[in-house]
This record gives sequence, structure tokens and C-alpha cells, in this order.
Amino acid sequence: MRPLKTLYQLAIFTTVFHFASCVPQKQVTTHQQQLAIIDSQLVRHSEKLKALDQQRQNKQDQNEIDDTASLRLQKFIGMTNTEIDKLVTQNAILIGNTSVNKDDWNRLKQALTFSNSTSKLIGDKVSLINELINRNTVIKLDQDVLFGPGQYNLSPAVAYNIGKIFDPVAKEIDYFVKKYPDFPLSLVITAKGYADATAIEEGSFLYKKLVPRINTTATPTNEQINKELSNARAQSVIDLLKTFTVGKSADGNNVRNLLFLHEGKGEKFPNPKITDYTINDPRRRIVLLFWSIFPD
Repeated sequence: MRPLKTLYQLAIFTTVFHFASCVPQKQVTTHQQQLAIIDSQLVRHSEKLKALDQQRQNKQDQNEIDDTASLRLQKFIGMTNTEIDKLVTQNAILIGNTSVNKDDWNRLKQALTFSNSTSKLIGDKVSLINELINRNTVIKLDQDVLFGPGQYNLSPAVAYNIGKIFDPVAKEIDYFVKKYPDFPLSLVITAKGYADATAIEEGSFLYKKLVPRINTTATPTNEQINKELSNARAQSVIDLLKTFTVGKSADGNNVRNLLFLHEGKGEKFPNPKITDYTINDPRRRIVLLFWSIFPD
């Protein structure tokens, strides 16, 4: 009687083990198909990012985005594409499996859950970059209006007007913060100053103010002096913006990193599309104010 009982218990154990280790093939196929669909979405995201990266480069070439923001966007796009490639490669192994054991089944379920959430997050990243690159993120400030002759400091009245000019930008920044709450965001505000090629008279008040700011022991050239003038004016604009930009949206959500930059471009042409600049051309006497916001 005991051998029969032992045999019966063994049969029950074998049946339970079989059902515990059995993998539902229909569900395996369904999960693999769903994972393949997500991978197709990821590949489309990657293609879109590559197209956006080309747009970014075109905007940089046309001086429509500052170099710092452009490089950060390029790095972010590259990291996202690397993330996509790695995930698609890992999923391809699970999708191609024709024989799936219990461990493979668990990995397949985990991969589907992870890929689904990651695809949504990457889709939001692509949407953010697409909106940012296709927006106008530069403001042109006329130096003849901002600064008096021979001056590089802003008057209080002009400072108030610049604040009003920047209001739409503040609203744009707030829009991004509200629309993409899942991303800690960084904000870069850059002022690029430009000057015409008019000579600054030696011994003049402006000459005496600018020359000590130039890091040289030799007599500076007119080009060097104009470069320093454009730099000083760009710095004045940035110093003003620092006084009322607090790095947070209207609802109190923080922008993680807030970076202010300024640069003097001197006698370089501000717009590569314009080919008829003259020596004393007012179109050259401008400050370009760039802003860019992107996820860390």
C-alpha cells in the first residue's frame, strides 16, 4: 500500500511542478508582439531626434541659437538615442526567442512594463525638444535705443523696457515647466553683443573706460576695443536680467539650473544671411538675447 501512496504523491508533485513551470505560449506571443510595437515607436523617436539634431545645427549656423544651449541639446539628443539603441537591442533578443522558459517569461513581462514607460518618457522628451527647436528663442535688442553714445551702462528707463520685452520669454519658460513636470529643467540665458567697425577715438571717455578692461600690455587695436564694447553691453543686459529672473515658474516649480552667459562678438556680423553690412551699420550694433530650456 505504501508504494502506491508514494507513487500517487509523486504524480501530484509532478503535475503541480509542470503547471508551475509551464509558460502560457499565447501570452508570450502577445507580449512579444506588444514589445515589437514599442520598439517600432522607439525607432521612430530615434529618427525624429536625428532630424531635430540637424535642425539644431542649422539654427546654430544661422545664429538663431546660442552655442552653449546648442551643445547641451546635442548632448541630450545623443544620450537619448543611445538609450533607445540599447533598449531596442535588448528587446530584440526577447522578441526573437521561440522557446521561452519561466525565467525568460518573467524577463519578457518586466521588459514590456519598462519599455512601455520608457517609450512614453522618451516621447515626451522628443516633444519637448521639437517644441523648443521650432520656437523663436532669440530677441534682438537695438543698442542705439538701449545705450547712449559712448555708453555701455543701461539707464533705469531702458532697463524697465527690457524687463517688459522679456515678459513673453518668461511666459514661454513657464509654459515648458508646466507642460513637462516630469523633467527637472535647466535654463540658459545668453547675451551676445555686437559692434560696428567705427574707430573709437584714442583719449576719448569711452576709450579710457574700455582699454583697462582689455587683457593686453600692448596698445589695443580698434577691433579689440569694439569687441570689449560689445562685451560690456552684453554684460549690462545680463546683469539686468539677473535682477528679476528667479529661476522658477509662476506656480513655484523650480528650474534646477539657471545659467547666465554673456559674450562680446565685436565686429563680427550678427546675421549670416545679411551680406551688405557697412562699417557704421546700425544693424551691427545689437545685442542678441538667447534663451533655451531643456531637461537635465
